[in-house]
Amino acid sequence: MDRAGGDVQPGPRRTRRRGGGSVQGRSFHEPASPPLPAPRKPRILYVCCERIVPGSAAATHVTEICEGLGRRGYPVTLRAERGAARSGLVGQLGRYARIALSALAALPRTDLVYFRSHFAAFPVALAAKILGRATIQEINGVYAEAFVTHPRFRRLKGVLSALQRLQYRWADALIAVTPQLVDWSTREAGHGRAFHVGNGANTKVFAPGGPRMERERPYVLFFGGMTRWHGVETMLEAARSPAWPQGLDLLMAGPVVDESLRSALEGAPPPVVRLDRVPQQDLPAMIRGAVAGLVPNVDPSGIAAQGLTPLKFFEMLACGRPVVVSDFRGMADIVRSGGCGLVIPSGDAEALARAVARLAENPGEARAMGEAGARLIAAEHSWDARAAETARVIEQVLGRK
Repeated sequence: MDRAGGDVQPGPRRTRRRGGGSVQGRSFHEPASPPLPAPRKPRILYVCCERIVPGSAAATHVTEICEGLGRRGYPVTLRAERGAARSGLVGQLGRYARIALSALAALPRTDLVYFRSHFAAFPVALAAKILGRATIQEINGVYAEAFVTHPRFRRLKGVLSALQRLQYRWADALIAVTPQLVDWSTREAGHGRAFHVGNGANTKVFAPGGPRMERERPYVLFFGGMTRWHGVETMLEAARSPAWPQGLDLLMAGPVVDESLRSALEGAPPPVVRLDRVPQQDLPAMIRGAVAGLVPNVDPSGIAAQGLTPLKFFEMLACGRPVVVSDFRGMADIVRSGGCGLVIPSGDAEALARAVARLAENPGEARAMGEAGARLIAAEHSWDARAAETARVIEQVLGRK
């Protein structure tokens, strides 16, 4: 093809003059070379020291990124353990050891190691450094978050944080889920190889169209683990407020993680309705049937300063429902810029009750917010888009290597 896009036509054969005569030019054609094989995609070892519990945020994130990279031709080997978590320090340490040994065995056949950042991954990160393998650390929170989730390790906080910091410094790239975490991890690592790749939603599963859960009474929805930082106490107090709209239920779905909340949850009177863990396949219909989704996080440990974008936030918006969120950077920024919900002060039960009443009493406004959120997630925050961004970071890392 020529530059204009048309076919190039063969011209007349040229002649060369030698001693006044002319010699007819001849065309020589090289034999066609066989096509070169497509370059092999780099082999990726994905190491996750968290247990992959179906329906959990970690399981969703890991699965979606692995599948997204697989669709782009990357052979991905996942080293993690699945199933319900086992209690006890010995069981937890045993899990870390099994994952590390399995990952070390796969390391020689690996081009790049992708870590879901965790202090227990240190032995694998050290071996990757010794062997000269490229590494990427995916950062979902600051060090303190690990010790909120695993309080039994708080006594070793200084040592374990230092081991994690070393992994960041050795990494060829860091992937952080909020812009604030990009800045924090850059300071911790001492280099500028940090990229923002946020959370997202599977927009084929979580979408406005589809079945809705039918109930006799309308409801607003929270789903996830029952913990203090999810704002459970704030929601229970809001449901008792005179500002809470009459005839509207507060549907709370998920396991009790913090046992100190069990009595308050099990003894909560109407309009609170409690469900245990909901199967992942039932969540979209439950979200679509809600007046709004609630993400009223609090921050008792000071970990939300680096931004907060929980998966449930994206899934609620993807299903076309407005959200009520706490005023933390990340999700509050998205809600304000996208016009897809309401932002309240963290821990303010009265503000939560008033926000719920506003959405329940103004269905047209709520519908417009939900539609705006669904468009935003489909355009900018799908898991497939996140996998594409991750693949670009991988290509940059291996290009440098």
